[in-house]
Amino acid sequence: MSGMSDLLRQYVEDTTKQIVDNPDDVNISASISTKAAIIQIKVHQTDCGKIIGKHGRTIDAMKVLCLAIKNTNYPEDSRRILLEVLEDENSKFSYK
Repeated sequence: MSGMSDLLRQYVEDTTKQIVDNPDDVNISASISTKAAIIQIKVHQTDCGKIIGKHGRTIDAMKVLCLAIKNTNYPEDSRRILLEVLEDENSKFSYK
């Protein structure tokens, strides 16, 4: 289902670039496992807080919209959506 990963990756990339101060530093990767669609968001270190949002509201909203996109285009697919915000190699914020 590379179509689903491409669709979700493109949505998250477009949305993230609109939110952050450094859109050139945005790097999104998406992979599909047997139980989840995993989308990793790598942004400039100063933009991590903007992606996560106050109390995780921004990343939660992005997850809900990713789930809606998946369910609209692939209604038979029961995989979960996982968004991970990668700050750098040593630390990782994960929102499930």
